[in-house]
Amino acid sequence: MSITAETRLLVRERAGFACEFCGVTETDTAAELTVDHYQPQAKGGSDDPDNLIYSCTKCNAFKSDYWPDSDVQPVLWNPRIELQTCI
Repeated sequence: MSITAETRLLVRERAGFACEFCGVTETDTAAELTVDHYQPQAKGGSDDPDNLIYSCTKCNAFKSDYWPDSDVQPVLWNPRIELQTCI
């Protein structure tokens, strides 16, 4: 991954310094979290900020490089998009 420090800060601030999947914060972990690709680079994802998710290490490891290859596979929940539709 080759994101700039500015992009990393944008992703962290946008997420409120918390994991976008489970909500654990940097304060909870006493460290910065990881910047993950929503659509993995190995599956065609980019370093565009819209494809970057702030994630704790557990959620990042659980998601791994999952990306559905067909319409019959489960769709990956995007917390920024689905959360906005619930509010």
